[in-house]
Amino acid sequence: MSKNFEFYRLKNGVRVVLVPMNGVQSVGVGVYVGTGSRYETHKINGISHFLEHMVFKGTKKFPTHKETSYLEGLGAIQNAWTDVDATAYWCKLPADKWKEGLEVVKELALYPTIPTKDLEIERGVILEEIRRHEDRPDELSGEVLQELMFAPNPLGMTILGEEKVIKSLSRDDFLRYHQSQYKSDNIVVAIAGNSAQRSVLSAQVEKWFGDIPQAKEGDFQRVTTIKGPRIKVLKKKLTNQAHLSLGVEGINVADPRRFALTLLTAHLGQGLSSRLFVELREKRGLCYAVSASESRLRDIGEWDVYAGVSIDKLEEALEGILSELKRTKEIKLTKDELAQAKEKMRGPLIYSMEDPVKQMNWFAKQALDRPEEMMSYDMVIDRLMGVTAKDIQSVARDLFRTEKLNLAVVGPVKNKDRLLKLLHV
Repeated sequence: MSKNFEFYRLKNGVRVVLVPMNGVQSVGVGVYVGTGSRYETHKINGISHFLEHMVFKGTKKFPTHKETSYLEGLGAIQNAWTDVDATAYWCKLPADKWKEGLEVVKELALYPTIPTKDLEIERGVILEEIRRHEDRPDELSGEVLQELMFAPNPLGMTILGEEKVIKSLSRDDFLRYHQSQYKSDNIVVAIAGNSAQRSVLSAQVEKWFGDIPQAKEGDFQRVTTIKGPRIKVLKKKLTNQAHLSLGVEGINVADPRRFALTLLTAHLGQGLSSRLFVELREKRGLCYAVSASESRLRDIGEWDVYAGVSIDKLEEALEGILSELKRTKEIKLTKDELAQAKEKMRGPLIYSMEDPVKQMNWFAKQALDRPEEMMSYDMVIDRLMGVTAKDIQSVARDLFRTEKLNLAVVGPVKNKDRLLKLLHV
């Protein structure tokens, strides 16, 4: 199967991904940096996300927020995001404006000025974001689970950071962090859509990114294993509601079992037809929300189930979830269940092939995580179609083991020990 993308490195180590899409009239342009909360210490936790906000306040060429956002006047959609292991600056704009888009994201990522006059204003914005987050118990349960599974490793820290840390960060902290993390070998330039010819694109990328001083990508503290079964409860007065996240150690980005796990996740907990939704909500009325998800990093992964329940149904809902995990280990998916899981994943992948931003994100993240094994959407679909029911059962048996279970609950829980006892079953 032929590749529909081009990947290469500049002499200084900057990675470049070009994805031609002749059937669209727009282009996605992004600069991705291999840094996030797992590259932080407790003293600067939250600085990656805070820095992502601050770059929009001014750069060397675009000294004010008004100037960094001028692309909006060209019809562009402009944004940024921060994750545990990556930070991205990107825009989507008309195809004939690709050069303007590339220049802006280049300036944002590489040449922020961190204006002192804007620092305190944005600090207030970040603090308010943290406070709003604390009012979202569904999100908090995932955060508590992350801490339970990964602490004291930096993966156990939050992306937003803690209030006391955010209040203490100085302009010098941002400048030092940017200098240490935004390095040539840690940067990916990604362009997807109907843009200029390859030679023109490459020449422009070389001009703007080829003179970045060469430096190796940052390192991170790797996770070897996750202990269980464990439970952590964050008691909050939520009337009669509780939010639980049940997690196990998953797999990394290069694990050959990832295609089987993708289908297992879809079968168990993605959409209104998923087994967890049908069995726990539709048939038994135990949850008002239930879903499964997974995340993969270079060294490890996480697989989890989230459920929002009435506090009086918490134990029964947990038993129901554990029962469904056990079932997937003991009983292979039927022919129809396997086909449904494959189609459930094939559709969104096909839709993503038509979106320049999704194509850009897809390839850029691969270029950061596993540049030696990059795959297009159609290559992934081909691999998914080859997964068997036996493959899915095998990965379920590998992951859903009692010694790997970890449970986080947010709500007015009084029977923590009883919940922990259920995990040992």
